[in-house]
Amino acid sequence: RMGPVAAWPPMAKRFGVPHAFAACLLLAVTVGCLTSESGVTTKITNITPTLYPRNTTGLYRVEMIWESNQKALRPETIAPEVRVTGHTNAYPMKRTPLLSNRWETLIGPLKPDETNLFYSIKVNWKYNTVPIPRANSLIKGPFRLRIVD
Repeated sequence: RMGPVAAWPPMAKRFGVPHAFAACLLLAVTVGCLTSESGVTTKITNITPTLYPRNTTGLYRVEMIWESNQKALRPETIAPEVRVTGHTNAYPMKRTPLLSNRWETLIGPLKPDETNLFYSIKVNWKYNTVPIPRANSLIKGPFRLRIVD
């Protein structure tokens, strides 16, 4: 009875060591190409002003550009959000009209004494892999937003 380790010499004798080595190398390269994300870049660019004049609604817009060259990306799964330090809830972002990579949300309403906000932008998404899609995320920040009277 031959175990997996003992099977190697007969395979090498039958196919020759160079051919067996080439087959193993081909398998390793193929698996590496199927699972590798080399060359994939994903970037968050915050385009929110750092200073807003205080308004009566207490709502302030946060905007970002999200870019990815990941070919296996599932666009319908992109879910960015803004997390503000000291706030209990996250603010989900929505795509802006006419621009597919630009997102925005309103944060607030802010208290009258809130003048410095620190926030982060997080984007969650999925991408296709075998056998099932995988999740990924990117977070950028903290950023500072000043509200002035």
